[in-house]
Amino acid sequence: MMDPRALASDQLRSGEHLLWVGQSDPRKLFTGRDGFLIPFSLFWCGFMAFWMTEATTDGAPPFFLVFGSVFVFVGLYMLVGRFLVKRHRKRTEVYAVTDRRVFITNGRSTRETDVRRTDRNVQWTRDRAHCSVQWETGNSGARAFFGGGNPQAMYANTGLDGVFGPRTTAFWDVPDGDALVSALDGASVR
Repeated sequence: MMDPRALASDQLRSGEHLLWVGQSDPRKLFTGRDGFLIPFSLFWCGFMAFWMTEATTDGAPPFFLVFGSVFVFVGLYMLVGRFLVKRHRKRTEVYAVTDRRVFITNGRSTRETDVRRTDRNVQWTRDRAHCSVQWETGNSGARAFFGGGNPQAMYANTGLDGVFGPRTTAFWDVPDGDALVSALDGASVR
């Protein structure tokens, strides 16, 4: 079992001070977006099962079976695989707030942003048991031109993030939300 504080400490730069360390709750796998994604994935897998059965029984050329297998794999990933990926991320990624930056690391790769940024969105669950903090992507030109937010935000915290575009800088489903927000607020005014 990894020690989150030790993993975050290994990423510190010279003179940087660690203010808060935490992780996402691995038991919290579902989001509001799953209300759409799960039925869509079931429909996708059902259609692909029907299509592959018809292609196989009708003697379709092998190309169609190989081509269809790719779509079956996509459907299975959307239905089951993304939850395995999400749980793995929640168990291996560490969130940290320092006096200079916030970062997410798993020891092999690190995503970060400046701790003084105020363009963060803090969301609590209804029972205030979990807190999520997400920073804007900074692509204001695209947002102004296309009239919307970050298109990858649709996949954020679903296990599909990183598949259809880069992962955003966000701390998802943190059980120690009060301490996290306090550390962010304190560090952002320095």
